[in-house]
Formats: sequence, C-alpha cells, structure tokens
Amino acid sequence: MTQSTLVDSPASTTTATPSRRARSSPRTALRRADYERAFDVLEDCDGSPSLPDFREQLVEALHQRFGLKHVSFFVGATFHNIFGDLAPVTEGHTARMLPEYQERWSRYDVFGTPAAMRQLVSSGVSSLSELRALGALPASANAYVRHFLQATWGMESAAAMRLELPGGHTALVGMFDTAPDRLSPQDLATLRALSRQLSAIARGLPVSRPKAALAGLSERQRQVVQLVADGLSNAQIAETLSLAEDSVKKYVSRILSATGCQSRMELALLARSRG
Repeated sequence: MTQSTLVDSPASTTTATPSRRARSSPRTALRRADYERAFDVLEDCDGSPSLPDFREQLVEALHQRFGLKHVSFFVGATFHNIFGDLAPVTEGHTARMLPEYQERWSRYDVFGTPAAMRQLVSSGVSSLSELRALGALPASANAYVRHFLQATWGMESAAAMRLELPGGHTALVGMFDTAPDRLSPQDLATLRALSRQLSAIARGLPVSRPKAALAGLSERQRQVVQLVADGLSNAQIAETLSLAEDSVKKYVSRILSATGCQSRMELALLARSRG
C-alpha cells in the first residue's frame, strides 16, 4: 500500500455532474497526518480473518483513529436493502437507536436518497452537510434527520461510507456525532481515500468465521474435511489416508472445534458451500 494508491483511487474523486461536483464532494488535499491515519485504519483491518471480524475491526478502527463513538455497519445484497439489515454491527448510541430505526425510520434514511446514492457510488462517502449544500432534502429524509437523528438522539452530524463486499453485496458504514462540525472536510477526504482500499480487503474475505477457520486448516485436516464431505466414515477415511481410526477421530474432533461446526453434517455442508 502506498500513498499514491490512496490518492489515485477512484473512490477519492467524484463523477457527479460538473454543476454539483464542487459542492457535493470537493477535492481536499490530504496531509501527512491524514495518510498516517488512513494507513492505521488499513493496518487495523488488513488482518481480519473473516467478514464478521472485518466489520467489528473497522467499527473499532473508526472509533480509535477518527474518534467516532457512534458507528454502525449495515450489509445488504443490494444498496436498497442495506437499510433493512436486522443484525448490523453497532457502536455507541447506534445500538440504542437501532430498534426505533428499524421499526419506523429505515425507509426514510437520508443516505438512501438519490443524491446520497450518487455520492456513495461515485466517491464512496456522503455526508449530511454535503447533501444539505445540494439543496433541500426530500420531506421524508428531512423528517428522519430532524425528528430521529437530531431531536431524539442529538446527532447533529452524519456521514456514510459505502463498501463492496464478497458476492456483490454492499455495506454502508454510518458515522454520527452530536457536534455539527465533527466530520471535517479532511475527515471526509480521508474516508473517501480509504473506501476503495477497504473494499479491496473486504471483497477477499470469507463471509463467515467457520469458512475462515476452514481456510486456515492444515493440508491433512483439509483432506479429512473433503472425505467427510464425500460421506466417508472414520474407518473409510483411515483406510484412505493410511491412518489409525483413532487418529481420524481426533482430526475430526479438532476440525469441528476449529470451525465451530456442531456435527459432521454441518462440516460437510460448510465444505461443500466453500466449493
């Protein structure tokens, strides 16, 4: 990873129409401290063994490196159903905000508006301040901001970062604060530079912790898993691999423990789903 990689990434620029480009996501030069903060976040997340771990580590990295206390990480098969994620990762007040959000406000989220979607697709990041600079918010999104974010929870600043995930899925990382100027132009520019690189990390991750554990098995353990998936008994596996049957039992037991699978059937299904 180099500084030029961050600077030149498409996610750090915008493809919005010229008349709106300067106001929607202005180009802000990154300083040395911004690069250092971006690389710290990447280092925090780069060793994630699975997508669930990545979600948790990114939320924590945003808290540690950007001082953001209220962060959420939503996932969806498409952009439009992200807001219906029933089990997002939450940090700070977003955990307490979630029930009301899911019951009443998810369909009116300001980052689900067409203007926000254009920013998120073109530059990776959209902020409430930038959306307001473009003009009046749609009535439903304005109600979401005024009544839910501000009046109920005191959140005066908000931004979202879009990430690409395995299988064509999409993530939306929400960032909120009680201070209206909490997310500065430098913060937003740094997040834009990060979005493409974080997507590159996330796209290559196993979608579950068991799959990540499966990938980390030894060669002999993977052979045992494949034979379990083929439906062989311990005795048959022992004969195939020239092992004692007791050794096969120990292999299977350790593999089940490592992957979190509760049975041979679950292990077989996991192995087959991995292809």
